Amino acid sequence: MPDQFWVNHSNYSDVNAGLVSEVGRMDAIMDDLNVTLSHIAQASGGKATPLWEEQQTQWNRSYQEMKMQLNTHTQSSINVAENFRDGDNRGANAMM
Repeated sequence: MPDQFWVNHSNYSDVNAGLVSEVGRMDAIMDDLNVTLSHIAQASGGKATPLWEEQQTQWNRSYQEMKMQLNTHTQSSINVAENFRDGDNRGANAMM
């Protein structure tokens, strides 16, 4: 009798793989946007600085928060899948 078993939790690992892929794409897009936005002051020869400075500060905070939230929630979903798997294995061990 095997010492573990596996339950297919509706292809949760496939969902997580897709999530990781899409978060990676979003991260690349946000990085490109961040680079572009960080050059606005230079592009305007410093003339936009008084108008743009507060907006840039808000963007920087939002950008960091978005990246943190995306990574945190993605990792949470991965952790849930691992908990399901670990629970399956513990259940198998308890039945032996």
